[in-house]
Amino acid sequence: MKKKLALLLSALLLLGTLTACGTKETPEQPAPQPDTETAAKPEPQTAPSAGTYSSEGSVIFEKDGVKVTTAGLDIDPTTERPEPIIWLDVENTGAKDVFLGITDGSVNGFMTEVRIVEFYGEDGQYYGGNYETQLTVPAGSSSRFALWYSNPELPGVDLPVLGEMELCFTTAKNENDWPDYTSEPVKIVTGETVPAIDITTLGTVAVDDDRLTLVLGEQDYEDWFGPEVYVYVANKTDRCIGVYPETAEADGVFCDYLFGGLQVAPGKLDAGVMSFDGEAKELRGFENLTMTFNLLEAADLDGVISGDGTKLGPVSAQYPPQIWGEYENDGMSLSIQPKYNDLITVTTPENDENGVLLSVSETASLEADDFEGVGWLFSIGRVDEAKLHELLCNDMTGADVFARDGNGDYYIWYHPTDVRYARATAEEMQRDAGQWSMLCEWAESMKDKFAGQNGLEYASFGNSEVDTYLARAAWESGVNYTLSTTEFGPVKGGGVDGTPYAEFLMKGYFMEVEDEAPDGEYVVLSLPDEDVRVDFFFAPEAYARVVSGDRETVYQAAWWDDNISYAEAMQGWYYALAEKAGVRQPDRSLTPYCGLWGEKIAGRGQIGIERSVAPGKVQITVTWPESASVLDTWELVAALEDGKLVYENGHREVMEYDESGDGWTTDESYEESGYFYLNGAKELCWHSEQAEGGEDSTFVRAN
Repeated sequence: MKKKLALLLSALLLLGTLTACGTKETPEQPAPQPDTETAAKPEPQTAPSAGTYSSEGSVIFEKDGVKVTTAGLDIDPTTERPEPIIWLDVENTGAKDVFLGITDGSVNGFMTEVRIVEFYGEDGQYYGGNYETQLTVPAGSSSRFALWYSNPELPGVDLPVLGEMELCFTTAKNENDWPDYTSEPVKIVTGETVPAIDITTLGTVAVDDDRLTLVLGEQDYEDWFGPEVYVYVANKTDRCIGVYPETAEADGVFCDYLFGGLQVAPGKLDAGVMSFDGEAKELRGFENLTMTFNLLEAADLDGVISGDGTKLGPVSAQYPPQIWGEYENDGMSLSIQPKYNDLITVTTPENDENGVLLSVSETASLEADDFEGVGWLFSIGRVDEAKLHELLCNDMTGADVFARDGNGDYYIWYHPTDVRYARATAEEMQRDAGQWSMLCEWAESMKDKFAGQNGLEYASFGNSEVDTYLARAAWESGVNYTLSTTEFGPVKGGGVDGTPYAEFLMKGYFMEVEDEAPDGEYVVLSLPDEDVRVDFFFAPEAYARVVSGDRETVYQAAWWDDNISYAEAMQGWYYALAEKAGVRQPDRSLTPYCGLWGEKIAGRGQIGIERSVAPGKVQITVTWPESASVLDTWELVAALEDGKLVYENGHREVMEYDESGDGWTTDESYEESGYFYLNGAKELCWHSEQAEGGEDSTFVRAN
């Protein structure tokens, strides 16, 4: 066993950037040099041949006072996974702003998206970027940008190493105009060695003549679109070509409409995925596919988007039977498509003490070793609310709540926090690393798959140290806690259900930071038996501070609600305890508004108003059917100001439903504002700032 573990560790060191389920490793990245005025610049070099340039020190574009010089191959400083970039020094010595863009990008001979990036950062540390196909170069400016490309990572196509990048520069009169100038292709070479892509090995060669090679690749499945097929094209001509699916028949089922099409520059490769509509969309896979394509040729890529062409085909491809994995346990099910089902082992325990319904592991790892948990990818468990509260009162590392059902049960995603990948030899470890990474990425997507297949709704609880103490105060039996502010002093917990406050607070995400705690007022949660207190600050940024003995830890919250802060929610909990203790009088100012209201005239719209967890605020839900198939819903938080319930930053969603009851969002807004008020007849009136003219809507009590 020790020998096997030593082999595993050696192989991991060899792989370097191997990503395990539940863990990520960030490779060392050379520090970029953004200061173009002080950084040493190589002298511009003569291009090796016309249109081909070095990745450092080459002037690759010069027009209208704008000069672009390559400044070195590097790694994107803002991403965990190593993604190559090429730095560019861009200067404009002219008297006018120039709108500079890029088009027709390819990497290592493969057509892919290439963008120019302005990175954001402070003190040489980058935290994000503006990835665009064009930018404004102000007159007299000198800046450093980067060329970035998208790695499609399609089956058989991976571009982790940048050997050469080709693109055209464009200029325009303004940022909204179509380019009025497009340069000749510019090829930048880095000297890196990259493997060639042989598309003929990736499926059935459907067309192979003096114009192109077209390959129908492997079959896939996507929940929204149904069955899909990868298509690869190599352009052998000196003209741009466009290849578009025209007709398709899958196991005798005709496809009403086809998504997809490829536009390929001379001498380049491209690939994409085709999705089928009509009756074929309902297939879960097929064994026989027959297709025809429309081929267009033009002098540039814009010319092959539309126009007359010639017909390719019919061509056919055969696929093995599509055997899905169907797994069920205690009324819950999970379907796993063939490409993953062949690689995994699924168990469905009966009456598991932790509520586990199914557990998924990689089969090859199980066959290679026998240490505990080898090959484990994820498990899904179900618990009732009482058990969930018990779990949340303790460390839940490697366990995430992700859904709930109509019976009040919650679903937990269990995942490894260490490496579970195993093979018999180091060579096999290196060979199959891509498969393991692919399965880890797929595993993460199965939460939504499981929830959707079983009709579950989204749910989430944080599992930080702050969340654990909140859970203990709300749900742990016999726990001794107090809440306090300078307003009424400490108030002992008990006698008030802390569930609405704790659940609201735990929807956020508390992340440990190096920042100092802010100044100002805060609500204190104390657990004296554990020598712990948590301070929730009213500062503009959402901070919490945990003091445990001599240790002090500061957390910043990634908050989920722009209308109620976590400190307001803690204050609401504190006020509830203070009212129970008799040191604060109940606030009844919102009582006349709370309840269910119905539209007075047509009776279609309904408004539900209830107190929120924040003092002085209410939660409002408005539903208004536009028709039998279209429903408008508003989610609002309002505060009482001068006799009006005023709201801002409200959410409005328009849902359209089909005959089967499935709905989808057709419009959405997060900038709703307005107010509610009571008229002389004690009817509720609604004034929406987004409504176009007309009188305010009137509602009467429905309960």
